Amino acid sequence: MSNRPELLAPPDIFYDDSEARKYTSSSCIIDIQARLSERALELLALPVDGIPGSLLDIDTLHFTFPSK
Repeated sequence: MSNRPELLAPPDIFYDDSEARKYTSSSCIIDIQARLSERALELLALPVDGIPGSLLDIDTLHFTFPSK
């Protein structure tokens, strides 16, 4: 029998407030997310020209556009 949460219940059932808090406060998870974010920015190869810009965050469907 597996302990994998995705096999025990749907995410909205397994990740109640208590489990979500454990996940979001985990230093290991925070470190992994920071490294993934830094690498994603490297892969975007955005210019470092001092001109502010924005990124489209597809996960939350928050639309932003580069400033000119």
